[in-house]
Amino acid sequence: MNILLISDLHVPTRLATLPKELLHLAQKVDSVFVAGDFVDLQTVLALQNASRQFYAVHGNMDDIEVKDYLPSKMLFQIEQLKIGMCHGWGSPQQIRERILSTIHEKPDILFYGHTHKIDDSFLGSVRFINPGSFCDDRSFALVELCGNQVKIEFKRL
Repeated sequence: MNILLISDLHVPTRLATLPKELLHLAQKVDSVFVAGDFVDLQTVLALQNASRQFYAVHGNMDDIEVKDYLPSKMLFQIEQLKIGMCHGWGSPQQIRERILSTIHEKPDILFYGHTHKIDDSFLGSVRFINPGSFCDDRSFALVELCGNQVKIEFKRL
């Protein structure tokens, strides 16, 4: 399974609109995962409509309509991996520990955002992946899942 992982879009407050290149990329992958901070519901719907499969959580900067539409965290099984997703909150220090404390079943992989920093690290046995901030430097991650294997490539538009 090929996944486009993005976070921290901040449309329209920090990025005027979603680039057409991002929507085109969303159409090419199997699934789109967004770890929050869309800001407005139109951005959520545009990405959802461009995606074959769409998984998303809301972030701390999202409008109330987005927070009503999306959950704050998710946990699901894909291939042989348990995957969690949560935007995050507060200081970047110990953000991984705070997020993990809210997930009832320990995932193999946890997608997150909030820090605006690319991350691919482990906390114990949990692999944390943050694609960085799309609004700041157009960063995203392409994640390939095959069984229990994970390949990740960080890119910029």
